[in-house]
Amino acid sequence: MNTAKLSAEAGKVIQQESLRPELTRALRGTAAFVGPLLLFQVIGATADVYFAAIGAQIVALTDVRGAYRFRLTILLTVAAVITGATLLGALASQQAVVAVLGMGVLALLAGLWRHLSWDYGPGLGVSSALLFIVGIALPPGHGSILHHAGFTLLGACWGIGLHALFWPFRPQHALRQATAESWLAVSELFAAMRPDATHPDQDRTKLTAARELELRTTLDRTAGTLAAATTRRTAALVAHLTELHLTAARLGTRAVALNTVLEGLQARPDFARITPTVDSVLHAFTNLTRSVALTTITHRTENFAICEVRLRRCANLVSVLAGHLDSFRSDDVEIAMARELLRQIDTHLSATGKALRETVDRGAAPVGFPLRLPDLSVLSPRALGAWLNPAPHLDPMLVRHTLRMVVLTMAGIALYKVLDVPRGYWIAFTVIVVLQPDYGATRKRAGQRILGTLAGSLVASGLLWIKMPLPLLDVLIAASVFGFAYNQKQRYGLAVFFITLMLVFLTETTAPVTMEFTATRLLCNLAGGGLALIGALLFWPSWERQRFPFAMASAIRANQVYLEAVTGCIFAGTAFVSSAVQTKRAAEDANSNASASLQRMLGEPANRRSNAELAAALAHGNVRMTRAITILAIQIHAGAPVVAPALLQAVRQTGEALDALAKAIETEEAAAAEVSQRIQALDRLETPSADERQLLVRTQLGKIATEMSAMLLAITQTGTAAGERAPLTTPAL
Repeated sequence: MNTAKLSAEAGKVIQQESLRPELTRALRGTAAFVGPLLLFQVIGATADVYFAAIGAQIVALTDVRGAYRFRLTILLTVAAVITGATLLGALASQQAVVAVLGMGVLALLAGLWRHLSWDYGPGLGVSSALLFIVGIALPPGHGSILHHAGFTLLGACWGIGLHALFWPFRPQHALRQATAESWLAVSELFAAMRPDATHPDQDRTKLTAARELELRTTLDRTAGTLAAATTRRTAALVAHLTELHLTAARLGTRAVALNTVLEGLQARPDFARITPTVDSVLHAFTNLTRSVALTTITHRTENFAICEVRLRRCANLVSVLAGHLDSFRSDDVEIAMARELLRQIDTHLSATGKALRETVDRGAAPVGFPLRLPDLSVLSPRALGAWLNPAPHLDPMLVRHTLRMVVLTMAGIALYKVLDVPRGYWIAFTVIVVLQPDYGATRKRAGQRILGTLAGSLVASGLLWIKMPLPLLDVLIAASVFGFAYNQKQRYGLAVFFITLMLVFLTETTAPVTMEFTATRLLCNLAGGGLALIGALLFWPSWERQRFPFAMASAIRANQVYLEAVTGCIFAGTAFVSSAVQTKRAAEDANSNASASLQRMLGEPANRRSNAELAAALAHGNVRMTRAITILAIQIHAGAPVVAPALLQAVRQTGEALDALAKAIETEEAAAAEVSQRIQALDRLETPSADERQLLVRTQLGKIATEMSAMLLAITQTGTAAGERAPLTTPAL
């Protein structure tokens, strides 16, 4: 046996779990479910095993972030909500009208949870509905109502205990994990940027754009987590981790800019000779940023030593690449931008090394066992509010989704109770997990659930012929629960397959399972999935062809504001202050919203879709404009103003052209002539470049104008005459 190879593989698994603990989450969920199951089998109280096991698993599988006091508050809130849902379900078990009304109330609350928190709200709504449905499915004479709710609460407490098991041993882990997520997102971006001959450039461009959006989302989430965790006890640690987080953000910004410059250089025939060097640089930075994430979590000297080696390697490779670029034309603005970006990245390597050394020093193990965790000592309303992030206004799309959910779930419970459908409670629950705010996601989820249930039912049907002893059933239940928990986030169809097996095995522990069990569950899932799809089509649908023009126009205007803020700093010679940084975030968020709207449009029925190719061209062009502005942002130098009245006029006219383009998309008017005139006016401007920075500003303004011209051409080629509906809102035939 090759012990060295096994040791290396084990080390990789440990590192993977430190960075992305999917295996730990699955083990925690399995222990949460199986623990009560075995205990209740020993004491003979099998009637309440469902409530305790499900309550424990719901809490154990809840992904919580932030300081431990926030985590504890979130978990206690989840425990309280699912306990209340169990109580309501038990109360309504023998009253059909109360059950239908109760389901409507929970559907309304599910919409409220989504509004208050997109991180935890959807899961909380599904979990509370599940226990409510388990409650109303209780047979007559099921026992005390408080009895079932009490066991749900006990199970939830067991799940909280599993979460908190290692908290005393890792008092800094909660905040370090959040900070490491930022570095992991940067690592994924560098990996997506690598030249790959096996994938077309178009696929790599899409992957890079997706990684950029994920990086912005992660950076914002981590910033909020660290800001909310600041107390007198944690102020020093949070300040240090915030600086480490900002270092990742700055490096990520320069990675985005470097990717934009490299895309421009790849079209040159002489770029092929430096492609291997570029790939080596990006591969080295992928490994470095991943090592930084691991060191941030573990704060061990041996991990820091690896980072030091990789820092030196990255610095050396950057120097090599810069040397290769020196062989190109010295007056080439693209090459000048690439060299400047490499210089700034090299500077950030030094900052990264310094921050990492400090994180190892701050992570020294405390002497003795702490009597209490520093961030568990304060439980206040602030802890509850830290994970609530409601939008300032109710989203009409969410309102319609909530109303659909109320109508369809109440209809599902009514069918179950009035027609006495065997195991008909699965109809309403399938509606809850399948129905999504948009039709495309609903269709995808319905297919995954039905196919997963069908596959699980077929496998389970074959196992029905085998009479298995209770210990073997328990092992199979544990394996099925693990498979469900491990695949729940990424592979929902496979998770449904495992949960179907688990239900068969669990039922077999109390009574023999027949083909009727799997058949009725499959039919109820089919009915629930069909009901969800029909409801998404008929009940207050919101088609993206109506929403996308506004999202696209907002993204273009956000770029306009971003450009004005960046060039204002360049011309005035001021630093990139927080107000300007906010415009960058707003532009990236607006791009994300437009991209999400486009993806939802692509998932809708063909007769409801509208010129998806045009929408994709507009969204892609706007992202490229954002990248061009980001390259300008990196050139901001405090105390070094750029005095160029002609460039200032060009910026002003570029902003006016962006506003005209946004208005043309938003108001459904054929304003191509106005936009074209403004772009032509930009081309006629004389903007002499007195130095390299002015040349850079002029070049990026030219790229923005080029993208606007391409977007305008896409609109005019689609063809709409004045007075007709704009192409983005005209359904495809």
